[in-house]
Amino acid sequence: MKQKIPGSMSGLLSATNTAIEAGTSLSATVALAHNTPAAFTVARGAAVVARDARELGKEELRILRELAEIERNETREFVMLGRDQLKPTLGRLYHPGWDITGFQGTLQAPNKPDKLESFAEAFHSYLVQNPTKEVPAHDITAVKADERYNAIKNARTAVLAKEGELKTLKQNRDAKFAVLAVLLRGLVKELGQLIPPLDGRWTTFGFNTPGVKERPPTPTNIKVVLIGPNALSVKWDRSARAEYYRVWMRIVGVGTELGVVGTPADLDMTLESLPSNSIVEVALSAMNNGGESARSEVIAVQTL
Repeated sequence: MKQKIPGSMSGLLSATNTAIEAGTSLSATVALAHNTPAAFTVARGAAVVARDARELGKEELRILRELAEIERNETREFVMLGRDQLKPTLGRLYHPGWDITGFQGTLQAPNKPDKLESFAEAFHSYLVQNPTKEVPAHDITAVKADERYNAIKNARTAVLAKEGELKTLKQNRDAKFAVLAVLLRGLVKELGQLIPPLDGRWTTFGFNTPGVKERPPTPTNIKVVLIGPNALSVKWDRSARAEYYRVWMRIVGVGTELGVVGTPADLDMTLESLPSNSIVEVALSAMNNGGESARSEVIAVQTL
């Protein structure tokens, strides 16, 4: 039976815990040389640290984005207030004379942080060059414009920096968890050299027993044909991995449950000496040392 290495972080952490416990408890009989409990413990600890670092980074980014949104809103309010204070002297409609203030092509206040940052910088320069346009009563000053420029610039820069850091943290986390998958695959190979394929210790390590086959699929294309007054021929297609089959039968009105009437290795079976004028129900399942498949649908045939 094939081994399945988990793909999720939680699955890898659980599987490596099992490997650590099994490797420790069975150290006297399974002498691991490479994929040892110590190696798993170090790698698992590194993976957990990397995972937690990224989760912490995500929370820090969330907070930074909230702060950046506050700065964006405050800067936009400052922009709109500054525009309204300048309208009595520059006019209520846009014209090229507004360009020097930061409003270019429109008097609508920008929404995006980078455009607000550029505007605050331009507006600061305008007020420095035109101090008579300041309105201290409404805090429309060069100092305030510079404060808004630096606040939104720093907030935006912090978000971009943290986003870049998160990419690195994710790469590091993924690499650390990839090491766990490599160790588990290595453990499978090493155990294959140390214990037999049907040894029960495979399951202690959390793996399938390699000597046990995967269960076969349910038989298909089942044909039940009346070949005499009291006999049926049952045929079916081969099921992958099947070593033999179970033929189930029930005579309606006689039994309440289907019962096994044969376990052929071939792909056919004859049911004989059936009661006359009876409805016979037939179903099949496939077997190997890994277990039994699901049972097929029941086929009913009436005898003569």
